[in-house]
Amino acid sequence: MHYNILEAKLEFKDNKIQRITVLVDCTGSSSAPYSDVRAIYATTKPTSGYMNIPPEATISENLLQKVAAAGMETDDRDDIFPNWKTKYTS
Repeated sequence: MHYNILEAKLEFKDNKIQRITVLVDCTGSSSAPYSDVRAIYATTKPTSGYMNIPPEATISENLLQKVAAAGMETDDRDDIFPNWKTKYTS
């Protein structure tokens, strides 16, 4: 499955990826307005049942798609992606 990733936030430590959060349209729509937008993330710390970022990962569309598919949902999407509602739901 190909996920419609609207935005991504990448966090680094010592020039290595530590956390990736993607804002994903889960409606399957091809254009705004979207009605089911979720923030999904993965970190380098292994978490049972969820994707973790490999130690030497490089940023790619494939990596972002893996985060969208198997990462953990977060309720902090308004803090991570300020103004997302204005851009994608109106």
